Amino acid sequence: MLNEQVAWFEDAVVGDVRSTFGRTITETDLINLCGLAGSYVPLHNDAEYAKTTIYGQRIVNAMMSLVVASGLRANVVWYNGDSFCSKSMLAFLGYNNVKFPSPLFINDTIHVEMTIASKRETSKPGRGIIIFEDKVIKQDGSVVAQWERTMMIKMRPAE
Repeated sequence: MLNEQVAWFEDAVVGDVRSTFGRTITETDLINLCGLAGSYVPLHNDAEYAKTTIYGQRIVNAMMSLVVASGLRANVVWYNGDSFCSKSMLAFLGYNNVKFPSPLFINDTIHVEMTIASKRETSKPGRGIIIFEDKVIKQDGSVVAQWERTMMIKMRPAE
């Protein structure tokens, strides 16, 4: 098992940063998410109404940044060829301090910047907790979403 591609808890270095590749948010993405969620908020779905708002156009449902970020970060290699979303992950424990400081629009291109903010061992053997600070950033450099993400990660087994 030690020869497998696993980013062990012990490998994580507080302060390490990774960035994803970019992804352009399309109108189809927005409509699909709204349909899946059953959310037909006029600000997201009604182009004529949206023209009358402070944004002058439809804005993308804020949850889109969470959904797309999840997929983007699954492709990022941290250590030993692993993404912390594969064989090393025991559980996703949640988001804290979620904020959406800037709007996301159709045709914006976003990427995710992730920082290992802290880590600690749990009271149960073989498990550690890593807290990541994630930021979803669009092409103009503005942050459209940010949060703390808590993951339970495998510790390296004793030899």
